[in-house]
Amino acid sequence: MNLEITKTDFERAVPAAREPKDKIFEVMQDAIACKVEMIGCHFLGNPGIAAVENSESTMGEILRPLVKQLACVMAFLEEMRGLDLVLTATGFGVVSTNNTAPASKMRVDALDGEMRRKEWLLRSDLLTHLFKVEGWADTEQRHINVPTLFYRFTMLEQYAGITRPKPEDWSTNVPAMLAADAYLRKHIGNAYMDELIAQMTSHSLSSQNIHIVILCQQFIGAWIAQNNQLKQEVYMRLINRLETDLSLYPTYADSEAYRLNHFKPYENHAEDSAFHFVG
Repeated sequence: MNLEITKTDFERAVPAAREPKDKIFEVMQDAIACKVEMIGCHFLGNPGIAAVENSESTMGEILRPLVKQLACVMAFLEEMRGLDLVLTATGFGVVSTNNTAPASKMRVDALDGEMRRKEWLLRSDLLTHLFKVEGWADTEQRHINVPTLFYRFTMLEQYAGITRPKPEDWSTNVPAMLAADAYLRKHIGNAYMDELIAQMTSHSLSSQNIHIVILCQQFIGAWIAQNNQLKQEVYMRLINRLETDLSLYPTYADSEAYRLNHFKPYENHAEDSAFHFVG
């Protein structure tokens, strides 16, 4: 992917690495280039790469800074513990002098945690903007990165009540996200869940489905939080909204899930030809 990243770009993404000389940036250039390629393969796909490289498009203007920041942060995280970091008056440096001291493990760990959180916030922002790129919703990258309606890192705080979440909070709760998604698929239908994800990731959600997506996200958050009462309340709001006017939700109305939700047990009447007498 053709994307130039300057020292200014790098220091904007990693403020702790600002220094008068170019030593940290020089060390990082190869790693940054590798991360740019990785982002292209893992997140952007061909539609996203084309959008980033299109210098005349508004979407390119939005995506390029995000890709640059993400590449710089990811590269710095990968290399920082091998940089022999020292503390300077303005932040971190790599050259020790009489006026600097080695960065303590506590300070380096704190920087690592801050940068990892920033990486995941940038990932979320990048995905959200990729939803607006034509054709991206049909890519392998979309299916890998957005397997459920619960896709933004900040949703852990917004819907699951995890204050200032860490990346490990996301990885720990992936099984819960998938379990909640499986429950929804069973009760409102695979085809309808796929329809919701397809509309969301192509920035084409219908007005009626916007509310359904939010309820599904709230449900997944309640599942993660193991808040059974909230989970039940949100689920009932979801079903009630779907069934208030089924004509607005034809995919759900035609699903096996809908039929199972309205299954009526066999009623044994005396006038039936197959009446069973129980003495």
